[in-house]
Amino acid sequence: MTSPPQSEPSSEPQPIELRTRRDTTRLGAALGRSLRAGDLVVLEGDLGAGKTFLVRAIARRLGVPTSIPVTSPTFELLHELPGRIPIVHADLYRLASSESIEELGLLDRIGREAIVLVEWGDRFASELGDDGLWIQLDLTKGTGRTCTLTARGARGQALLGRLLPHLSGFSRAPE
Repeated sequence: MTSPPQSEPSSEPQPIELRTRRDTTRLGAALGRSLRAGDLVVLEGDLGAGKTFLVRAIARRLGVPTSIPVTSPTFELLHELPGRIPIVHADLYRLASSESIEELGLLDRIGREAIVLVEWGDRFASELGDDGLWIQLDLTKGTGRTCTLTARGARGQALLGRLLPHLSGFSRAPE
């Protein structure tokens, strides 16, 4: 096992290995413990990389009941989930322009009372505020994934600082 990510926030990307679905669930639980109202998390990765699976793990840790399905809002674009802190889960894969984000009301939720989890949001980073935690999920051979955590802005740094102590059981992915 290689050394875990450093424990102080850094703007340097933090790559970790997710060897199993259980590792992804553990990462979601760690994020759920670390997130605060107003936080933004942007998830990127190929189709099937585990973005929605990770969102589901975060939602369950934040108290979204198992009776409420946590699925990709690919066609609806936005789901609101009731947890200890409200969750807004968006999927921007099908959006063509930033005007559509404004019409969704997504921008009004960032930095306020909800946690905002956005799949496929990197191309709209400037509209989203570019101040949060960016998570890149990449498939590796077998069933594993590499997860790269990158803090952007002060709010992203604060979130990464809260998250890193919870990642001590993860292996650092090769760079």
